[in-house]
Amino acid sequence: MDWKRQLKTDERELKVLIDRIGEPRDGGQLSHGERQMALRSLSEKLAETRSFVDDCMSGRSDYEKAVLEYKLRVEYPLFSHLTSLSELSREYVEWSSS
Repeated sequence: MDWKRQLKTDERELKVLIDRIGEPRDGGQLSHGERQMALRSLSEKLAETRSFVDDCMSGRSDYEKAVLEYKLRVEYPLFSHLTSLSELSREYVEWSSS
């Protein structure tokens, strides 16, 4: 599969998951169970996408990797931002909203 098409699809799926977590449902918030499931889905999708990106990067020179990382940050900002946040310690990032 074309890597750009795959990343665009993944970026859209990440946005849907973020929207689902952030939007109130029927005038109220997601239940704790629904929220946990959405957060788990987000984590799994992020790991899946990161694995795909790592596969795309394998066997490339340092220069090619740097160019691709730059393109990822520019063309797929949600994925890049979430990846950066997921690498931080839980001490610094609170994934729940109260």
